[in-house]
Amino acid sequence: MSRIYWLYLIDFDHFFGLASTSIFAKIIFMKSLFVVALLSLGLNAFAQADYVVTLKGDTLRGKVKILTYDRLDRVQVAAENKKQNFSALEARVVSFKGLIYHTISQGQGFRYMQLLQQGFLSLYAFRLENQSSYEGRYLAKKDGSGIEVPNLTFKKSLANFLNECPEVVERIKSGDFGKRDLTQIIERYNSCIQIITERKIEQPKQVITEKESDQMVALNSLITKVEASSIENKTDLLDLIKDLRSKVGRNEILPNYLLKDIKSQLGALPDFAADVEKLLLLLKK
Repeated sequence: MSRIYWLYLIDFDHFFGLASTSIFAKIIFMKSLFVVALLSLGLNAFAQADYVVTLKGDTLRGKVKILTYDRLDRVQVAAENKKQNFSALEARVVSFKGLIYHTISQGQGFRYMQLLQQGFLSLYAFRLENQSSYEGRYLAKKDGSGIEVPNLTFKKSLANFLNECPEVVERIKSGDFGKRDLTQIIERYNSCIQIITERKIEQPKQVITEKESDQMVALNSLITKVEASSIENKTDLLDLIKDLRSKVGRNEILPNYLLKDIKSQLGALPDFAADVEKLLLLLKK
C-alpha cells in the first residue's frame, strides 16, 4: 500500500491541511450518508413507478413481476407486504421498469407483450419459445387482429394483413419496404388509416333501415318503368317521383300533396296502378 494512502488514513491534518481530523471525518461520513440516501430514494421511486391497471380500471402500484405460463401470462404486484396476482385477462396494462406491456391474444394464449410503437397498428415485442428476452415481433390492430412478423413469408403475409392501404402494400411487394423498415411501414399504414377515417367523417354515411331500403327500391323501380314508357306527361311524373325519392333519402317528412299527385296521375294508369299502390303502402310504414 502506498505511503500517500497511509497518510490519508492516519494523518488527515498533514495531508489535507485541515485543522481537525474529526471534523473532516464527519464531513466525509455525512456526504456518504447523503449519497446512500439519494440512491435509496432513486431506487424506491423507480419501484413505485411500476404499476398494473386491472380490467376494472384500478391502478395498483408496487414491485411488479411478469410471470410467463403456457397459455396465460400472469403479473404479480407486491406492495406494503401484500402480494396480488392477476392473469393477463384480469390486468390488461403493466408498467415495468419504465416499459409498457399490454395483453395481446396470440394463437390460443394471452401474452404480456412489450409496446414498441403505438397506433391503430401497433408493434410489440414478445418472448420467443424457450427464451427470456423479448426478441419476437408482433403487429396488432385496434380491431383485435394481429400477426407475428415472419421471416420467410414477410412480403406475402404483411401485404395481406395491411391490404386496406394499397400504397403500403405496393411498397412491401416491390421490396421498397422490408423487415428492417417496420417503423416506416407502421407510420405509413397509420397515416393511411387516419386519412380514410377522416374522409368517412367528412362524408357521413346515411343510415338506411330495411324499411327505407324497400322504399328506395320501389321508387327506383317505378322511375325506371316510367322512363321506359310512352305516357304523355312522363317528364312531369318523373319530376314528382324523383322529388319524392330525394325526400325519402334525406328522411324528410313527405308532403301529402306530392303523394296525392303521384296517386292521381300515375296511379290512375292501369300499367302503373299496382306499382303506385305498393309504393304508397311502403311509405306509410
